Amino acid sequence: MLEYFDASLIGLTATPSKQTMGFFHQNLVMEYPYEQAVADGVNVDFDLYEIRTHISEFGETINAGFHVDYRDRQTRKVRWELADQDIPYDADELDRRVVVPDQIRTIIRTFRDRLFTEIFPGRTEVPKALIFAKDDSHADDIVQILREEFGKGNDFAQKITYRAGTAKVRTKKTDADGKEYEVDEWITQGLKPEDLLSQFRTSYYPRIAVTVDMIATGTDIRPLEIVMFMRAVKSRTLFEQMKGRGARIVTPTELQGVTPDAKTKDHFVLIDAVGLEPEKMQDTQPLDRKKNIALDKLLELVTFGNREADVLSSIASRLARLDRQLTPEDRLSLTEAANGQPLSFIASEIVAALDPDRHIEAAKTLNGGTEPTEEQTAQLEGNCCRKPQSRSPPIRRYATLSWV
Repeated sequence: MLEYFDASLIGLTATPSKQTMGFFHQNLVMEYPYEQAVADGVNVDFDLYEIRTHISEFGETINAGFHVDYRDRQTRKVRWELADQDIPYDADELDRRVVVPDQIRTIIRTFRDRLFTEIFPGRTEVPKALIFAKDDSHADDIVQILREEFGKGNDFAQKITYRAGTAKVRTKKTDADGKEYEVDEWITQGLKPEDLLSQFRTSYYPRIAVTVDMIATGTDIRPLEIVMFMRAVKSRTLFEQMKGRGARIVTPTELQGVTPDAKTKDHFVLIDAVGLEPEKMQDTQPLDRKKNIALDKLLELVTFGNREADVLSSIASRLARLDRQLTPEDRLSLTEAANGQPLSFIASEIVAALDPDRHIEAAKTLNGGTEPTEEQTAQLEGNCCRKPQSRSPPIRRYATLSWV
């Protein structure tokens, strides 16, 4: 269809693939990276939290002589057999050919125990969380173990896939006197996935949704604060789309409507429970790469001439998060102290200063408009993103960091 019409073609995508770039002959007109979107307040940054188990990393072996239950994927009927030989399985076969409930339980229990101390310290309500499972059978196992470990009832965790599950729906009924009244009922058969999704998006329950592919792309769940991977993802593009479910911004009022103890959504947490190697899978890294260093210490590093990209990126992330937590009075005071520049603008300019394309343009300007050499570009990039041995010279114009 694209090749049929004799017309100009303009492509717009949030997750450009190699095939897309090839179709347009590498003719990239404009790009707006995730890091810049975070600094501009269009998306929120994320933190990475990893949960590892031996079985999910290396697989295991079921020894001969043990009784093994064989479960039908469709009917869930179980039959027991005695293993007459060792049954080895690797990590890729886990939760597909072989199901190890204790491995799932270990991950869920670790998530539960660390949720209010390391993942979201200070919270008392479970943030809205989305878990990606391998298939429907795996999703059923995860939901069951979530309900057991958290002990908060069936409405706490729900499976949302193309095979409808269970949700609470308000219906109208008529009493013996002919008067209509409303009642909340749990519907377990014939419920559309859209009803489940609507419950997850706008109601207190469910707190955790488990899906396979249905909510992987194109679904807007703004109060979502945790995205958890319990399935491997081989496609870089799909991984970015799945990760993006948590990057949506939300107003404090809307967030508190479903998570009462939340104040603002200034980031989300990506939990890797299968060894995704996110640093290789994702095109975007978290802006905050110096999590163990306080903001005042980061600013002090810059004051003494530190121009490392990770330091500047972390400062931009902290400022973007802080901007979402300010009262109007605080925002006004900070803007006045920064000579009229709001925190969001400062964060945006820091991220822009780290853009390699901007280094090239700055080198062209200094070179009289001609194409710069690699040495000239590298020199400008090094002045912006390196840690000098002594106090640095005045900051280059292209860096736009005069606020420090």
